[in-house]
Amino acid sequence: MDLDRLQARQINVELFDRYGPLLTDHQRRVLGLHLEQDWSLAEIALAEGISRAAVHDMIQRSQRTLIEHERRLGLLAEAEARGQTRNRLLRELELVQRKVSHLEALVGAL
Repeated sequence: MDLDRLQARQINVELFDRYGPLLTDHQRRVLGLHLEQDWSLAEIALAEGISRAAVHDMIQRSQRTLIEHERRLGLLAEAEARGQTRNRLLRELELVQRKVSHLEALVGAL
């Protein structure tokens, strides 16, 4: 699986984790089998008693629904922004801690 497909799959999993409860029970079950259990379309079709084409359509439709929820609500984008801010603050804190340690060493040498 190439990097683009892995990244797309990861985004779909994150969207499903965040917005999955907003799908119908059937959509959630089918998409969960596909994303979380890595079932093939044929396996899902057999388990659900529907055609592979119906499974494919449901997965595509469900993923579009999840993308639309993200477009409207932006919860993943917000979480990403918070994570970047947190990482930036942690880097700044590390710099401050190094400066404090350096200053403590200087004071101790006096």
